[in-house]
Amino acid sequence: MRQIHLPLARTYGTVTECNSESQFDEVFQGDIPTLIDFHADWCGPCKILTPTLKKVIEDHAKEINLLMVNVDQFGDIAHEFDVSAIPCVKLVKEGKVIDGFVGVRTQENIEIIVNDSLGDA
Repeated sequence: MRQIHLPLARTYGTVTECNSESQFDEVFQGDIPTLIDFHADWCGPCKILTPTLKKVIEDHAKEINLLMVNVDQFGDIAHEFDVSAIPCVKLVKEGKVIDGFVGVRTQENIEIIVNDSLGDA
């Protein structure tokens, strides 16, 4: 019997670790606003920021997703997006970077960026 593979349903409020360039491209081109967190396992500030980003996604579960991109595994993607320091976060939608920041930020500051960028402020 032939198996039919249906496209994955796009949902909001997900936190995903990037595992391929094609997955990254799908998220970047997608219509769901997504925070892309460029990080590394050895980066202390990245370890501080990650729980904050996850909390923002939890609080905005009907609006946005989070994609975690390890720069040691996907250096070409990081280079393409001019990531020169980490943590570096880009807010993307439909193939465009609509906002972003570098370094550790407070939850309130990240929520302001998300709300302003999505027109909810």
